[in-house]
Amino acid sequence: MTCRDYEDLMNRGWRRSGKYVYKPLMNVTCCPAYTIRCDATAIKLSKSQKKVLKKINKFLLNGEGNERASAINTKCEEENRTQVCRTREGAKKLNEKGNIECQAVCKPNEPSEKHPPKGYVKNLEDFINELDGNSLVKHTLEVKNCTIYSMGDGQDLNFKEQFSLFCKYQQAVHNDPVEKLTFARFKRFLVNSPLIAEGARPGLPSTGYGSFHQQYLLDGQLIAVGVIDILPHCVSSKYFFYDPAYSFLSLGTYSALREIYFVRRLQEECPSLKYYYMGYYIHSCHKMRYKGNYDPSFLLCPESYRFIPINACLDKLDKSKYSRLAAEEENSDAESTFDAASALILHGNQAMPFQLYADVFLTNENRKRRELLEVLEYCQLAGIASKNMLLFRK
Repeated sequence: MTCRDYEDLMNRGWRRSGKYVYKPLMNVTCCPAYTIRCDATAIKLSKSQKKVLKKINKFLLNGEGNERASAINTKCEEENRTQVCRTREGAKKLNEKGNIECQAVCKPNEPSEKHPPKGYVKNLEDFINELDGNSLVKHTLEVKNCTIYSMGDGQDLNFKEQFSLFCKYQQAVHNDPVEKLTFARFKRFLVNSPLIAEGARPGLPSTGYGSFHQQYLLDGQLIAVGVIDILPHCVSSKYFFYDPAYSFLSLGTYSALREIYFVRRLQEECPSLKYYYMGYYIHSCHKMRYKGNYDPSFLLCPESYRFIPINACLDKLDKSKYSRLAAEEENSDAESTFDAASALILHGNQAMPFQLYADVFLTNENRKRRELLEVLEYCQLAGIASKNMLLFRK
């Protein structure tokens, strides 16, 4: 399917897993899953989110973090302690790569950077780019955006390395048994995509549209992978997995902030692209409520298909797991549903409106009535996307 059709489906509560696209029946399931999105252009960082960003920067700058981080830097620290600062201006200390300057020891009174004006509130970019150009960092972190569509040539992504990391994560975090962790499952779940890629052109971001893997490289070593879809108005986060050895860095929160930062960068190139979709928000599951911590966030009403500020939804969800989130007087978008007779059908390798298909090929009235109900349900579930996609009928 096209990226635009998939975005239209997401705005009806759909989600993809590999090549499969599905929609929970909200008023039937025990744990209603509401589509949630954040306006990345207006993000307001919470204290806890700022704390995560500071923790990452502190680790990158001097290796401080958790006790588990100390093993990573043992060799570097031992070598640094044996070095002698011979001059106040040009001494160097070696890390594992032998090229990190340690001038802070030799020049303790080096003037600091210009302070921001009084009352200035640091934004997401300030935190993410805080260490840019700093030659004193102990670690470098690069987030590399790689399209999945060229994975066959082996240049963009390392299948084996990602699969190994995926297995480590699934075992440690989700307790998956080893026998379930096959390469075929990994590829089916996180590599395969139904989205047709659109290359960069005027009006589109430099990445184009489609499915991507974002590699998190710490000193050149792969420690995490984010699976995302870049769509006409949003970036949709599909999955994130990381090396459990770095769990002390709160990489789940950090990756969400990095993806929001990514949306903000793309929005500079493509003004219509401004939202960050985080999958499903499940209010009845406390472990899933963290997705509502990215302000401002909005939930999709399962009846009006309008996005409602999450703070206006919480009282309703506290009272009932399934709820109409929009006000009763708010109707669904006029273009989100239409007459099932005009739905496009693919039959015998020919595309045609359902009404034509029914008149020509459905001579049995009971079958015609049954198929009409099926197509009507499809149109209600798929909304505007059903105007563009072909519904296959044998």
